[in-house]
Amino acid sequence: MNRSWEEIFMENCGSERLFLLSIASSVALVPLSSLFFSASVAFYRKRKIFHPMFSFCFFSLLLLYYSSTTFLAIRNITFSFYGENYGKAPRIADHVVINCERFYMAISYFIPPLIAIGIIERIFATAFSRFYEKSRYWMTLGYALVFACILVYIEFANRHVMMATIPTRNIQVLFAIICSWSLILLLFINRSKSKSGRAKSALSERYQVNENLKALRIHIPVVCVDTGIQIMFLCSDIFWNTAQVLNLNYCYDDNIYLHKFVVFRLIGFILQYFIPFIILHRFSQMCCNSLRRRPVRRSHPISPSPGTSPSSVVTIQNVFGMTLSGEANGPAGQEAHFKNLYAQWN
Repeated sequence: MNRSWEEIFMENCGSERLFLLSIASSVALVPLSSLFFSASVAFYRKRKIFHPMFSFCFFSLLLLYYSSTTFLAIRNITFSFYGENYGKAPRIADHVVINCERFYMAISYFIPPLIAIGIIERIFATAFSRFYEKSRYWMTLGYALVFACILVYIEFANRHVMMATIPTRNIQVLFAIICSWSLILLLFINRSKSKSGRAKSALSERYQVNENLKALRIHIPVVCVDTGIQIMFLCSDIFWNTAQVLNLNYCYDDNIYLHKFVVFRLIGFILQYFIPFIILHRFSQMCCNSLRRRPVRRSHPISPSPGTSPSSVVTIQNVFGMTLSGEANGPAGQEAHFKNLYAQWN
């Protein structure tokens, strides 16, 4: 029996299925948007412990995550209220749905370039740690952002043009490759710096290397999660014609297109939830306190013996290689150092 195109579309992607998809997406997006907002606030309060350029790039990235999830949540909530009557909805609802979807797509296109810029900034901070502490390459960062905006405009302007699908996909593949290889290079340079020995370097270089380690503890997990999401949606688009954005044109030819889209979107949401939790675990005092490592208080305090003195003076250095106690302080200075530690620990 021959069916019309409208019957095929209603069977594969009917209004009831789209309505349920919008509701489910809204339920997942509203908490995610709140978590990204909390993560942005938590990082903003601690931004001064990092280099200003890293703080700018990473805070901008968190704002993009928050904005994209918020616009998509507003779009899905608005669509859920109208359901089957979306085409007959008031003009204000049409504008809300269409413009929120446009903003979401534009921001989603801009996230990979900003991640690549952030990784490259960390590569320079690690490779040139000797003088990077006081460097402010704002002009170079501005040029990089302008170039990223041009590529994003090309992707966004040609998102509905069939002949431009391959160039747009190539741009996304390019950023995925840049992020992956830059991350590998960053880890290699950081490992080389750690093996070379920070104690032998100048104080400013040791300070910059330690700052890099703090930044990488939050930057690398976020980059890995986001790059994994990019690669997943690129592979799903190439092999299964299921991109990150819903394309109802595939509903005419693919009977299970909506099912595939739901599966990949669900995996993407689950992975995205890791990003704000990583930030909150590092910076927020209210989140994940039970998971953080705390010092164990001794049940029986250990005090230094008053009648004995150490037979030899031990040289003690901090993480920067600075001597805290040694032969220059003598046995009395070393004993005072240990008594100070005893007072702090007990």
